[in-house]
Amino acid sequence: MSEEHLTLRRGGHLRVRVASLVLMLLVVLPLAGTVSSEGDPSHIQLDSSRADKLDLDNDGDPDTTRVVYLVNTSAHYAEAAVEVSAESEGMVLTFWDNFTFNRSTPRFGSIDIEAWGDGIYSVRIRVWDAETGMLVAMEELGEHELAASLYPPYLRFDLEAPLVMFLGDDCIIERVFLDEVGARYDAIGVISLTGTPWLAPPELGDIDCSDWPARDYHLVMHYRNQLGFSTQADLDFRINNLPPPRYVLNVTGDNDEVGSPCSIALAPSPGTVLARMLIEWDITDPRGNPVDMPSFSNIDCSMWPVGLSKVRVTVTNSEGQKTMQAYNLVRLPPLGSTDAAVLNASGDPSTWPERSLGDELQPKPFIGDSSLVAQSLVFSVGALFAIAMGIIAALYWTNRREEEYLDDDLLADGVPDSQGLSSYTDESGIYWRQHPEGFVDWWDAHGGQWVPYEE
Repeated sequence: MSEEHLTLRRGGHLRVRVASLVLMLLVVLPLAGTVSSEGDPSHIQLDSSRADKLDLDNDGDPDTTRVVYLVNTSAHYAEAAVEVSAESEGMVLTFWDNFTFNRSTPRFGSIDIEAWGDGIYSVRIRVWDAETGMLVAMEELGEHELAASLYPPYLRFDLEAPLVMFLGDDCIIERVFLDEVGARYDAIGVISLTGTPWLAPPELGDIDCSDWPARDYHLVMHYRNQLGFSTQADLDFRINNLPPPRYVLNVTGDNDEVGSPCSIALAPSPGTVLARMLIEWDITDPRGNPVDMPSFSNIDCSMWPVGLSKVRVTVTNSEGQKTMQAYNLVRLPPLGSTDAAVLNASGDPSTWPERSLGDELQPKPFIGDSSLVAQSLVFSVGALFAIAMGIIAALYWTNRREEEYLDDDLLADGVPDSQGLSSYTDESGIYWRQHPEGFVDWWDAHGGQWVPYEE
């Protein structure tokens, strides 16, 4: 091969190599530039940022801090994240703005921080390279004094019930909840409730405690949102046991005729609800037979039979406490002409008691109808009474005279008084006395007098 020909071949190979190298550079250099720009954090910059205080509710006090920022990049494609944090009284909230952009469309954004309480808010901004997780920029945006715009979590119990509550009374527990911070930042949490006798619905609806058992209650409602705010509410109340049933018996128609109005009604005292209690009647008619009666609080006794009916009523509450009262009801025989229903309800007329006529009684003499006979009877009774009194007086006078006589004839030592006559005592112990005329008397100790001696 000639030298000229070799030179030409070497030149052609050189041109091919050069062309291949140029083509490779055209393909690799753009890729290399891109990888270099994406791997280098310096391609994302925080060009500018500031924090402005705003009064969004127009009450004259700033309540919001608005953070404005401009983020740029020198790359054809980039992913970035802006983090804005606000700290007040130990509570820190963080807000994010994640985005993609390139060098021809820089990112201009803003984040509003609404105050959740009165105080000083320290604000900071950070910019992150989202692809590598590296911090690109950070700036302190100062301290801002703000008035509360959002209410933090708030819980409250409202009890609608009597001040002194008994078993079965109307009882409603309302749950009041507010969390503007959680609602504003989509961070609502979960409410828990303890202290109920059984599970309460998780919703915030009202709780019916009318059927809760009687005892002391301590309810606790707790809430915590996803931002870390928490609060708690407590409720203490007592449901008392029901007192024994208290009532009186209102009776009308006692001692009235069968067929006339008659009723026995239970009049409950305050705190006694008869509709929730068991009423049991125990009634015995005048013949001693039981009478069935429904569990009503008012019964009709207008057609009860003649005579005395014994009434007992027992009222029992839901806790088994009982109160019993009794009443004896008298129904009188019907007067005049009555219908068949009344006569039938009155019972056998032969068993009716005698009816007192009261003021309508017309007294009748028991012997004849003549007033003269009545006067004679009164005179005879009076005369007999006078004679009897005379006999009693005579006997009394005789006994009195004998007592006086005995007192006059006996001496202090029990020896009969001979009244000045000579006296002596024979061998048998009989006392004798002799009169001047010669006749003698002996002392009758049994009769208590001197008795003339007769041969």
